[in-house]
Amino acid sequence: MLFAVGSKVRLRYTGESGVIVSILDESMLQVRLDSEPDMLIPAFEEDLERFTEAKPLIFVPSGKEKTPEAPPRLEVKSQYIVLKPKGLQVAFEPMPGRDDTVTRYKVWLLNDTLHEFLIELDLYTTTRDVLTTDDKIGASTALELGDLLYDDLNDAPEVWLSARRVTTAGADEPIERSLKIRPKQFFNNMLTAPVIHVLAYTFVLLDSFEPQQKSAETEDLKAYTKQNLRVRKPKSEGRSTLYQAFNVEEFAHFVPEIDLHIQSLNKGYARLDKSEILRIQMQHFHGFLDKAIRLGIPSVFVIHGVGEGKLRDAIAESLRRHPDVWRFKNEYHHKYGYGATEVTFSS
Repeated sequence: MLFAVGSKVRLRYTGESGVIVSILDESMLQVRLDSEPDMLIPAFEEDLERFTEAKPLIFVPSGKEKTPEAPPRLEVKSQYIVLKPKGLQVAFEPMPGRDDTVTRYKVWLLNDTLHEFLIELDLYTTTRDVLTTDDKIGASTALELGDLLYDDLNDAPEVWLSARRVTTAGADEPIERSLKIRPKQFFNNMLTAPVIHVLAYTFVLLDSFEPQQKSAETEDLKAYTKQNLRVRKPKSEGRSTLYQAFNVEEFAHFVPEIDLHIQSLNKGYARLDKSEILRIQMQHFHGFLDKAIRLGIPSVFVIHGVGEGKLRDAIAESLRRHPDVWRFKNEYHHKYGYGATEVTFSS
């Protein structure tokens, strides 16, 4: 193969198509090509360049293409027996980023008992399905399920579990449990999770493994008790709200407003960046909202100030998706000006 390089002719040769047959002097060679056996080409040694052809690519027919396998689910087996097992639990391990800000939580299913279970689990919010799994979990074992985003905590996350205990006689009847996670409840449940032995927000899903037979009489009694433990509060603005009679004192002492200025919430606020400040403010906001709903408060004021409007907008977005909020408005108020949002709850 010959090709021009400037004023010179350069010969590129391979072991199969070109052979050096003689040396003319110290610097020149004669090369014969397999394609032209009668032609000898003089060339300087420095103008020769060895060339090896690339091997042809081998394509696999589409019907035989292999789908890459998903990485195996991380499974942690405890080397110790828990003396007082709590049962099947779900744990949310904080995963801080480079700036130590937590934007996601690794979700674990924990089994600190001596039983094996066939489980189905679904974690979802009002806006999306976070993760689902259908698997088997061994005794004293933890299964990594996926990630829950920090922002998902504002969308009423809920865990549904169906578990069947595996015995020598086979699998028991499935037992189902559901768990609604409130932000305040979530952040109050930090402890050292069993099996994985890390700090995580941990909740017990199933602590009793015997299916419960509920009689109609028991159900009627529960319904009657629930009906008579709730009394009506006087109407406010044409709407009525139910509250629990055993929380009357707490209801009476509840202040229906919260000041979310960071200096009112955290003494060390000067060391915090804007994202951390907003996270703390929203954490207090959700805790306040949950308590007001639990007590049956008809309406509240959330004081956020004017400023750049980021806190006001975050509050409005959360209220817009909240199932227990009837309406909210940020209008001029003689006490708060434009720095507060009034929230009215559904009955």
